[in-house]
Amino acid sequence: MAINPDDFPPGSYVELPLFPLNNVVLFPGMPLPLHIFEERYKAMIGDCVRRSEPFGVLLIKEGNEVGEPASPHSVGTTARVSQVQRLQEGRLNILTRGERRFELLETVQTTPHLVGLVRYIEDEEGVVSSTAVAGVREQYIQLQRHLTAMSGGWDREVSVPDSAIDLARTSATALAVSLPLPPDVRQDLLEARTAGEQLEKLLSLMRQANRIVAEQVEQNTPFKGPRLN
Repeated sequence: MAINPDDFPPGSYVELPLFPLNNVVLFPGMPLPLHIFEERYKAMIGDCVRRSEPFGVLLIKEGNEVGEPASPHSVGTTARVSQVQRLQEGRLNILTRGERRFELLETVQTTPHLVGLVRYIEDEEGVVSSTAVAGVREQYIQLQRHLTAMSGGWDREVSVPDSAIDLARTSATALAVSLPLPPDVRQDLLEARTAGEQLEKLLSLMRQANRIVAEQVEQNTPFKGPRLN
């Protein structure tokens, strides 16, 4: 029976195959292309595709992607494979999309790849500042218009989510996809326990992002992007 994260209520536990990655923090709704070449991960991805099951992506805290099992951060996001390109020697190019945040509670298998006991994290609104909501909405609209302008277009109207939870999720994903945020900044955003907390973090980051992108638009050059502090 295929594992669907939505079948498990928040707070429930499930075993999940894990893929720790260097410098990669996956957000719900975010596309993630991967090149799979290690035998253990070729087998893991093959199983996930056959069973229509997700796997978990975690940022590596200590260690490397290749070789001995790495020590990852405890909060990550499930990824579901949407496209597979089979290459020579059994290598794979895959396209995945982030689905749902989880917390790693315990590692139950280390070979040939990590498997963890995880708890899915519920999106909670928490204490939401009206100032943060208004600010992030404004910055999100500006960011979308700047990014469209960089490709020579213009957005007269930008659709913005109504709820604080959807606004935080959509803005975090847009920021992560569009700009080279340092991994520790992305991880901090991902680990925010409530939408209110995430919106507070997003406001300053999106202001920085819009300043950077606005300069690139004025110069009319492809984005080369200094990293955000």
